[in-house]
Amino acid sequence: MTVYRQWFCDCSGVPRELVSDPYVEEDSLEPSCPLCGASPSSDPKHTIRYTDQEDFSD
Repeated sequence: MTVYRQWFCDCSGVPRELVSDPYVEEDSLEPSCPLCGASPSSDPKHTIRYTDQEDFSD
């Protein structure tokens, strides 16, 4: 079983999935909000949340 974490930002009032910047090196890759720029490690407005999705195919 594998668990995948999906990050969301509620800055616009509607949950928006965070996206990863393809121009950032992969070892420091962290998703960020395309509107406000918040990320899981930098969330001054406390609008970031996550859900875990379980994958039972393995």
